[in-house]
Amino acid sequence: MRAIRGKIGVVAALVLAVALALSALAGLGARPQQIPDDGPWAVQLTDPEGDWAPCLDDPVVTGPTTSGPTVTALFTPDATEADVQRVLDCLSDAMTGGTVQVGTVEPVDA
Repeated sequence: MRAIRGKIGVVAALVLAVALALSALAGLGARPQQIPDDGPWAVQLTDPEGDWAPCLDDPVVTGPTTSGPTVTALFTPDATEADVQRVLDCLSDAMTGGTVQVGTVEPVDA
């Protein structure tokens, strides 16, 4: 009987480890690729899920716009790579689904 309990404990621990690994991998879809070296930057969320909206309230983010399942936000011209990383980290923690892409935009002369 003791051997059976030991095996059940090992199996339960293995199932838990696999479940945790799969949940960690599931979040990888929300992680963006590398931040481009130079800005100005923009971030695009596709089918975002979770409580991600407060991440775009950051002072370095301007005018998020929504078009169907896509949300696009520009970073201010004075935003640094560290600012972009801070917003991306927030999105990574807050989003439970969807994808994040970060890229650069052409500056618009006013």
